[in-house]
Amino acid sequence: MAVGSDRRTTDQGPLLSVVLPAYNEAGNVGPMAARLAEILSADRSDAFARFEIVFVDDCSKDGTLAELRRLAAADPRVRYVSFTRNFGHQSALRAGLRHARGDAVVLMDCDFEHPPELIPELLARWREGAKIVAAQRETAAGDVSAFKRLTSRLYYRLLDSIGDVRIEPGSADFLLLDRVVVDTINGFDDHDLFLRGLVRWLGYPLVKVPYRQGVRSEGESSYTLRRMIDLAVTGIIAHSVKPLRIAIHLALVFALIGVLLLVYSIVSFLAIGHTVAGWTSTMSAIAILGAGQFLVLGIIGEYIGRVLRETRNWPPFLVAETETSAAPPAAAGRETAPRRASVGS
Repeated sequence: MAVGSDRRTTDQGPLLSVVLPAYNEAGNVGPMAARLAEILSADRSDAFARFEIVFVDDCSKDGTLAELRRLAAADPRVRYVSFTRNFGHQSALRAGLRHARGDAVVLMDCDFEHPPELIPELLARWREGAKIVAAQRETAAGDVSAFKRLTSRLYYRLLDSIGDVRIEPGSADFLLLDRVVVDTINGFDDHDLFLRGLVRWLGYPLVKVPYRQGVRSEGESSYTLRRMIDLAVTGIIAHSVKPLRIAIHLALVFALIGVLLLVYSIVSFLAIGHTVAGWTSTMSAIAILGAGQFLVLGIIGEYIGRVLRETRNWPPFLVAETETSAAPPAAAGRETAPRRASVGS
């Protein structure tokens, strides 16, 4: 049977899956698994009847995979997926969704910045009928840096103005998804998915639950500025074609500037006569028009590059090992990955 195709059985009650991407989190996966087991075992309501904890190792360079093997051997409720190489946070989330078997799936980080104590409240909203429950970070002074608060606010404002979905500031990939939403997402074949935008684009009933960001237990965040920029660009391109239209407007603006500089040069020549001072205006025109051309080509090239990546039809990730496999060769990774669910199945 393909990984992830073993669905819950109704006579045992609903199953909850908690999916946690992990990259160099050897010191956090054990404490997080213990804390989740403590929280989910404390409440014996129907929503907590059964649960599984699914870690996704994004080809960590420390002892994360060895620790996951140990946890899975000690507790059958702990499962894991390990990649052949580093595919990124969004791919890890997708792998977790395809590996998870629950009626409801919680996505969260395993470094304790997403507090596991919030899960009971997420489940309460799910039991009330919400298909998507999004945790929204309430930022207080000292929780995150002023630079991150400012850039996050500006980014979501930009995405709100040019995108086809609205994502509230403070949103993250800390979500609870109903099985119908999980199956729908698993049916998408796009190489680049911006999950927090996609779940809002789907249109299923969504409620928000506020939370205060927790404190990382151990280690340092691997989410560098470059990764944040890559995610921001993916979010814009995945949910908007307006930058292409903006490129056309920019081209017209720079063309107008070029015409004005040409008029200025002609008027200067006729009014002043022969002059060598035209070097400044010439270099200004070349610099302005050159910058405009490179900007427009860059925007178009970003879209074309992503179209090329989609037409290749390469898998978004390759699985090297799961808790049920014996670390097959990397070439077999695609076959060990869970079967993609059809849309709405």
